[in-house]
Order: sequence, then C-alpha cells, then structure tokens
Amino acid sequence: MYTPLSNKYRPQKFADIVGQDIVVKILTKAILKDRVGHSILFTGTRGVGKTTLARLLAKTLRCENRQPNEYEPCGKCESCLNFSKDSQIDVIEIDAASNTGVDDVREIIESCRYKPTTGKYKIFIIDEVHMLSKSAFNALLKTLEEPPEHVKFFMATTEIYKIPETILSRTLRFDLKNADSILISQYLSTICNRENISVGAEALSLVARFANGSYRDSLSIMDQILNVADNNTLTAKQVREILCVSDDTDLVELFSLIVSSNLKDSIEKYREIISNEISAKTVLARLMDFVYFVTCAKSNLSIPDKTLSEESEDKLRKISKDMTLSSLSRIWQMLVKGADELKICDRQEVALEMLLIRIIYASHLPDLEGFLKKLKANSFSVSEDRDIKSQSGDSQSLLDEAMKAFPGAKLK
Repeated sequence: MYTPLSNKYRPQKFADIVGQDIVVKILTKAILKDRVGHSILFTGTRGVGKTTLARLLAKTLRCENRQPNEYEPCGKCESCLNFSKDSQIDVIEIDAASNTGVDDVREIIESCRYKPTTGKYKIFIIDEVHMLSKSAFNALLKTLEEPPEHVKFFMATTEIYKIPETILSRTLRFDLKNADSILISQYLSTICNRENISVGAEALSLVARFANGSYRDSLSIMDQILNVADNNTLTAKQVREILCVSDDTDLVELFSLIVSSNLKDSIEKYREIISNEISAKTVLARLMDFVYFVTCAKSNLSIPDKTLSEESEDKLRKISKDMTLSSLSRIWQMLVKGADELKICDRQEVALEMLLIRIIYASHLPDLEGFLKKLKANSFSVSEDRDIKSQSGDSQSLLDEAMKAFPGAKLK
C-alpha cells in the first residue's frame, strides 16, 4: 500500500524537524531540565510542523528508555512503537473541528481524573483548537490552568486570533514560521535522494515556490508530480506541465514589455500566457517576484530567495538599470492592490488585464524627483494663496501634468 510522502517522512525525532530551530531548542532544553509546561500552544500556517511537534513532544515525554540527559525518544520501547502504530492509550488526540461542543470538553475533563495506565503522563493533543465553541473554551479554563500533575495539554491552531485571551494566558505559546523557498528546496532534495529520484534544482525551486512556505504542501505537490516521472527522473518541464506554470522566459518578457510601456504587445503576451492555462493569480504572484528582485538589484541588496534561472536573472538585472525606485514602488503598490481585487472578482483574467493596463499607463507619469528637476528648470511664480502665475506656456503644461500625476500635492 502506497504511503504519501508527507506521512512517510513525518519527523520521528527533533533532529528531523526543519526550519524551526528556535522552537526545537527551547523544547529540548525544557525536556532536559524537566520544565515542560502543562499547557503548550503551537501556532502557524498549515504544514509547518505544529501537530508534528506536539506528537513528538508527547512521544519523548512518554519514552520508557530515555535517559535524563537525553531529549530524543528511543524509538524502540513499547511506548515509542505504539506511537508508530497510532495505538497510544494515554495520548489522546482530538480534532477540535469535529468535537467543538462543551460535552466533548467535559469528556476530556473527566478523563483527566484518571492516571495514565503506563508512563508518567497522560497527554491530550487538541488539533485546530480554535474551532472549539465559546462554552467549550470556558469549560476548559479551570482544568487548563490547574491540571493534575499527570496531565499535559498540547494544542495546535492556524488561527490564533480566534482563541480567547483567557486561554492564551494559560498556555506557553510557540509561533512557528513559514519556510523560505531555498529551505524547502533543500528539504525536497534530501527526500528525492532517499527515494532515488533524479531531479534538477529548477524543478525543486518550482515546487518550493508553489508550496508557499508549507513543507506538507511541498510533499503533496511532489506526490502528484512523481506520477509522471520517467525512470525516476523529474524535469522542470514536467513540473511546469503539472502545475500549469509558464516558463519564466515568457513572464520576464511580459514584465519587460510592461515596464517599457508597450501596451499592445504587453496585452498580447499576457493573453498568450493565459491561453496556456496559467492562472491570473500565478502571473500576478510572479510579477511581484520580479518587482522584488529588480528592486533588490537596483538597491544593491542581497536577494534571499532565489527561484529564478540565471538567464532570467540577467534579463531582470538589465531591466533594473532603466528603472527608478519610485516607479518600482508604484508598480508594487498597484500589484498588491490588484491581488486584493482578484480575490473578489469572478473574472480574474480580465481583472489582471485591466490592472496591467493601469500599470502601463502609470509608467508614463513622472516621478516626483524628475518633476522637481523640471520644475526648477522652468521657474514658477506661485503666490501664497496657491494662484499660479505661469511665465511660459511650457511651464503651464508642465504644471498641469504635475497636478494630474500628483493629485493632492500642494505647491507653494
């Protein structure tokens, strides 16, 4: 029977946890000092290791062979083996999404009265704890604040803002961070080596980009893509076909046409990309990546997340030479606003096309620095009551252009 990669490579010890170094350091030190809190809350986006850390912590605390100077579970004792089989009697894992009511919490409270059948602790792992009802949270308060010595609560949530402050004040909170694309690529490379799969760096970068900071999502994508791998070899072309991703060459060309204010060719190129079943959301996200890259290149800043080919990088660096930081900032703001528009628009392809037209139009507008230089060269006499006395027809035209470009600007 096939086992999904996300289950097959679920970490079985703290050393296997990727990208959460600070959290792992705190937890392992707490284990060594026997200072693990009675109520711990793990929060973060999907697929970053919240439930995995809760299970691993429970496994370690219940390990029968672990020595006082060790923090990793042995993996060989009866308790550890039962964890592998999901048959731990004294570790109760609860899905709060399907057990939301106060009666469900009362069962937990009632169960807390009884000591574990084996080991030192009875542990409750409550996943998606934010799904509990208000009355359920209230019923849990007292037990969560003063649980029996043999009971520990480990909770996980993706929506920390939905949890009452009274609950948060009674827990030790760990915020798990998203992984960057480079870290996910390295993680996937290790797993592919274990699976004897040959895969290039570009293909891994594509998967990492689509995972959006989630290790589990990256493995789920790999599961899907590996179905088309020939002779255990995976190419970037196959990844693009499965994910419906256009080659960066097309998108970089589109970006170049946009910043050069070529309206007709930009829209034709965009429609060509969309016709290849590339989603508007994907195109928009990639354009934002390009603006970020060009801004960093223009500012001589290092680029922490590299998912571009060398050819695309070279083209974007050339584009950066002709761009100003003010125009890049303007394009970024319009793309961010456009991302919100796409969320509420049924016709996303059309919405993005209109956004590109607005960006191309805005690229004609002068930036403030350039305008001030022109203004200085064409002197104005401006009265205190803001009545502008033009000294030449050209100056008046320049001022009219400025008022359109910078609505709300006040010249004195």
